[in-house]
Amino acid sequence: MPIRSKRSLSSNDRKPPRSSKQPKVEVVIVDNLSDKSPSKYSTASSDSVPLSKLKQRAVRASKRKETPASKKPPRDAQKVLFSKSRKIISSDEEEEEEDEFSSEEEWSSEEEMSKDEKKLSSEESSSSSGEEWRATGPVKRKKATKPKKVAKPKKTAGKAKAAAKDSGKDVEIIGANLDSDSEDDDVPNSAAGHYMSEYEKKRLQNIKENAAFFESIDLASAKNDLSEVSTSAKKSAQPRGLKVKKQYESRLPLPPRPRSLRLQNKNPEGVDLPPRPEPLPLYQNSHPRKPAGPLDMSATNVKGNDNGLGDRFQQDLHKLAKISIPESDGKKRLTVTQESFLKSLQSMTISEERVAKVTPERIFSVAVHPSTTKMLVCAGDKWGRLGLWDVESQDGDDGVYLYNPHSRPINCLQFSPVHHGKLYMCSYDGTMRCAEFEKDVFSEVYSTEEGADVLVKYFDFLSEDGTTCLLGLSDGDVAIVDTRTKGCEAEHLYPAHDRTIKTVSVHPTQRHYFVSCCNDSNVYIYDLRNMKKKGSQQFVASLYQHSRSVSSAYFSPASGSRILTTCFDDRIRVFETSAIGQQTVKPLREVRHNNQTGRWLTPFRAMWVPGRDDLFVSGSMKQPRQIELYSDQTSLLHTFTSPDYLTSICSINAFHPTQCVLAGANSSGKVHVFSASSFSQSSNKKSPGSPRVVLKKMAL
Repeated sequence: MPIRSKRSLSSNDRKPPRSSKQPKVEVVIVDNLSDKSPSKYSTASSDSVPLSKLKQRAVRASKRKETPASKKPPRDAQKVLFSKSRKIISSDEEEEEEDEFSSEEEWSSEEEMSKDEKKLSSEESSSSSGEEWRATGPVKRKKATKPKKVAKPKKTAGKAKAAAKDSGKDVEIIGANLDSDSEDDDVPNSAAGHYMSEYEKKRLQNIKENAAFFESIDLASAKNDLSEVSTSAKKSAQPRGLKVKKQYESRLPLPPRPRSLRLQNKNPEGVDLPPRPEPLPLYQNSHPRKPAGPLDMSATNVKGNDNGLGDRFQQDLHKLAKISIPESDGKKRLTVTQESFLKSLQSMTISEERVAKVTPERIFSVAVHPSTTKMLVCAGDKWGRLGLWDVESQDGDDGVYLYNPHSRPINCLQFSPVHHGKLYMCSYDGTMRCAEFEKDVFSEVYSTEEGADVLVKYFDFLSEDGTTCLLGLSDGDVAIVDTRTKGCEAEHLYPAHDRTIKTVSVHPTQRHYFVSCCNDSNVYIYDLRNMKKKGSQQFVASLYQHSRSVSSAYFSPASGSRILTTCFDDRIRVFETSAIGQQTVKPLREVRHNNQTGRWLTPFRAMWVPGRDDLFVSGSMKQPRQIELYSDQTSLLHTFTSPDYLTSICSINAFHPTQCVLAGANSSGKVHVFSASSFSQSSNKKSPGSPRVVLKKMAL
């Protein structure tokens, strides 16, 4: 640390500028602080030598010195540090010279001095080009940086100074990393490694005295009291006496502005333009409702007679309408154990012939005909088209026949439980129709007012013979429709929800009970015997635990002791409903299931396996694409998958009522059929190896 001589701090003690005569300066160079021998010190006279030359000589001399390897001092002790912000002058003119510099232009730490030494070589080159370093010129002070930890040198600086003072000359010892316990009293001990001059010491003393003075007069509390008084709200003076009414200037109404030529339908010259064309119809009117009454049941993808292709298919439909299915076939599944029934499901496979495009657009509903001799799959799409697919036929478009009974999505398809030649369907266009295979017509069963914008969202059979239906509407009402009566009006209309109803399901044994779900996360069980035509309804039970919109809720088909719900909170829940009289029904089981199908996929609706209260199927977002089979204990039992033929998400699925046949429909109009080997035999079986075109372009 450099040793400074004392100087006066007062600005009034300044002396006149010193003469241009160069003072006599003697520099003592400490080249090895660890050695105590006085012979290691060297002096250099600067009577006629410039300061830059002195500095260069000192650096060269320090570099020529060699230190023994056994006693190698710290690295910084071998260097001679010169500060550009200091002047090496004699003691009699030192105060005059140092007053030309402000205290802020001095170095604040040893670290800055060491950095200056590192740039010494670059400064020497700049001085040779004409930028000579002057001792009397001011130098800008660099920003102080955090000092680095330096090795502690031995105590030799004090003795070096004493030896230099014995000669009676003014000297300055310049070194690095001097010990804090130096014998020099002029160098203060600083914990941070900074040199503190007398000016800085006095400044710190003044700060302490001022702080003590402010504390003695309790200035902080006075400041707080003053701020509280100044911020307190002042009550404004209330005027008393007569109240002066403010007089407002009367504002005249602005004259009406003339209408622009654009609004008047005129050109810039003021000539009338032809009338504007009528706007295009909105989304609702772009697909108007079909005419009321029965519609002809003719396939749109069969051109003309087509060699009697359409007639042959109609004859096949007539045969399907006349078949009768024994009740024992539907009750076989009730007696079969889950293990044996699962084995038969695991034998179901899919092939290339079991995949076909049945509708042009996204499928919203699917159903399988209960026949045991012909595999007929029905699908309804986004724009009201109905596709009938004879899976084992190769006629026409591989056995696919397309009809157009509605103008909006067909959201539900069900065959009559008794009359298998009747296929009931409901649509978002506000109508419900029945495809009668024997009459070849789509008869109209129910319709809402055409301008009311009320959609028929779902339906279920209220009676065992299928003559009475329960409909769920988009305005939250439920309608009871008798298909035997004339007209297209509901027999009864009851309010059930405040928002759109998603599905309705009738209890299989106690048909006065039904469950309905809504997109406001509510699932209610109602008793038709206690329903009112007006006002709020008192539900029998409520199925809580749903936090988002519920897309489906179904009673189990065998006994109705379970309710299966699918919710957008990524849960599939099974509720126990053996005691319906309870006000709140808690879930018996629930399984985590990704139900976020997005905008372009039909929402998942988990469906019960017909005739079983313990098995249900659901679509899946997993890879590889699959259809999942669960038990009522929410354990995954089996997955219907095929890496070659099932490559898309099947949102809607339906089982055959009595056979091991599963149809899965996706959002591009395709249907995938998994079936057991017992149902694969057909009289129209194609020869092996012959190509089969599964997807053909349909005539819309």
